[in-house]
Amino acid sequence: MAEKIIMPKLGLTMEEGVINKWLVKEGDQVEKGDALFEVATDKVNMEVESTANGVVLKIMAAEGETIPITQTVAYVGKPGEVIEEKEESVPAPQKTEEKPVSVQIEEKKATIDLETAGERIKASPLARRLASEYGLDLSKIQGTGPGGRIVKEDIEKAYQQKEIIVPQKEEKPKVEPVVMVKETLIPGEGLPKEVIPLTRMRKIIAERMHSSMQNKPHFYLQMEVLADELVKLRGRMLPLIEKTTGLRISYNDILIKIVAQSLEKFPTINAYFLDNGIQMNPAVNIGVAVALEDGLIVPVVKNANLKGLSQIVVETNDLSKRARESKLLPEEITGGTFTISNLGMYGVDSFNAIINAPESAILACGAIKKRPYFDGENIVVASLMNLTLSGDHQIVDGAVAAQFMQYLKNLIEEPLGLIV
Repeated sequence: MAEKIIMPKLGLTMEEGVINKWLVKEGDQVEKGDALFEVATDKVNMEVESTANGVVLKIMAAEGETIPITQTVAYVGKPGEVIEEKEESVPAPQKTEEKPVSVQIEEKKATIDLETAGERIKASPLARRLASEYGLDLSKIQGTGPGGRIVKEDIEKAYQQKEIIVPQKEEKPKVEPVVMVKETLIPGEGLPKEVIPLTRMRKIIAERMHSSMQNKPHFYLQMEVLADELVKLRGRMLPLIEKTTGLRISYNDILIKIVAQSLEKFPTINAYFLDNGIQMNPAVNIGVAVALEDGLIVPVVKNANLKGLSQIVVETNDLSKRARESKLLPEEITGGTFTISNLGMYGVDSFNAIINAPESAILACGAIKKRPYFDGENIVVASLMNLTLSGDHQIVDGAVAAQFMQYLKNLIEEPLGLIV
């Protein structure tokens, strides 16, 4: 019997996936473990492997199609084997004799396939009627409905984009010719407004950020930190790390180590607040926010408190590179217990970050800048940075958060504390 290839569940929150591209075609011989197709989840792209040996008998889903988890996307079996489950087969379109049809006023979900210059155009009945009324060519309109079909909104948008010419009406016949005038519009009024469709990543980010703000009572603690010793430490570590790894150490790499050690002292900030209690996390897994073109992703450095700076440098560079290439594995973006978000490289002095649920806190790091600083005796020029901790008040108390920030500040100002 033919083996079903299903859309796998690649993460705890995954409900569906988009087939980016097929790596095989019907009739190809495959073995168990061979990559069949690439699937895009909310944040990562992954190759899905065959679970059987044989021939690709049938591909049930097209590239770009969104498929719920566990739904069959292909069959693998013996050459010539018949697929028994007829309900999952996609019947070939049958030609029917053209008959006059009456178009209803209301829009229906059914689509009408038009043959124009040998190219199939999918449009809803209402979209077709409106296009006819407005004098629009369906072949020149991009559909945004399911499967690329043209819907009412596409027609209205195309119509709005046309230049509107209104003839001036005449009450009585006159000798003067008819004057054509362009309709005067108030700037910005009546003009088509561009709506950019949400990507899967943007939808997920919006949902999770909204949920975090709704379900986690945020509070914020900000602290100015003297970063002179941090700057010196990075300067001393640069040639050493580069010699052993070929990579440059960043302030973020050092902060990961400092934060990880601080979390060992304050385990409540490393815990999860759940409906049935507080989950204490023995592992210290630091998420590091990485900006992408269409959103944000947070790869996780697992057991950061147990790793040396060289190992952290190698891991963060690898994770960041693969994050921008959409090649992270699901386990590399899950399991975080605390997140660091650093916008200092963009010149941002300070900001409030939203907690990455189910975590209980996130640290926002600003730029390190030279500013006047009173050292207790004199005003000197010093390297300063602002840190802002966002905490979930359901689990993190203000006093505990303040102690955590003070411990963090001491380690940044005296990094030798890392080895004491």
